[in-house]
Amino acid sequence: MKNNDQEKNEDDKPKFTVTDKRQGILEGADVSSVEERLPTFVEKLKQEAEEKDKRLREYIAAYKAKTAENDEFRARLQRENENRLDQFKANLFAKLVPILDNLKRASRAARDNRDLDRLHEGIEMIVSQFTREIKDQGVTLIEARGRAFDPSTDEVFITVETEDPAQDNRVVEDLEPGYMLREKLIKPVKVKVAKLKNPPA
Repeated sequence: MKNNDQEKNEDDKPKFTVTDKRQGILEGADVSSVEERLPTFVEKLKQEAEEKDKRLREYIAAYKAKTAENDEFRARLQRENENRLDQFKANLFAKLVPILDNLKRASRAARDNRDLDRLHEGIEMIVSQFTREIKDQGVTLIEARGRAFDPSTDEVFITVETEDPAQDNRVVEDLEPGYMLREKLIKPVKVKVAKLKNPPA
């Protein structure tokens, strides 16, 4: 009988035991110090969010400042270009206005004086003055007579037949002058060009 009771008591014993140590930790520690050690996750997230927001505002402010600086630079560059263009125009017209004045004087002289020789002399003087001024600005006259026709600078106005193969496609005469500004074409020269009468088949 005793053995049965002993077996029964052994069966009633739990297979394992659980010890709750949490209470012991809290009982042995200062509660305020534990609260200080506990991680404040929400506060950390809030702090990180504020720092990122601050950096973002700094980036936005820097971007706006750079954009404003670029806009100001473009505006200043445009003003400088306009000023340079106005200065160029002023310099050009300063050279052209005296020529206009001479033309007006020649017109008055032609009206008041019927002396054609003096009128011709005055016009020649104006042409010489104008030619000198545009040459000083880098404008040159295109001379095509006697050379092969060049479509990049010449414009065919008239063609004439020739029986000489050596004269085929050559400029016979400059009919209206053309001009270049350094390497840039201002106005093509109008030319008379020879064409072979009976080209070989």
